Amino acid sequence: MTSLMASGITDSSLQYHLQNAKAHGVTKEEITAIITHATMYVGWPKGWAVFRLAKEVWSEE
Repeated sequence: MTSLMASGITDSSLQYHLQNAKAHGVTKEEITAIITHATMYVGWPKGWAVFRLAKEVWSEE
């Protein structure tokens, strides 16, 4: 997920990995921490794009 994020790839492949993470027990709080940490390295625009996708995935409950 972080490799796709760093590359700026925010298409269905990243969404798949987010859904897979959720299916394997990654919580909303954990994914938020991971994205926040990675954002410091990859930049805010990429981070916000991933936050939007994660918000969609974790709201599918």
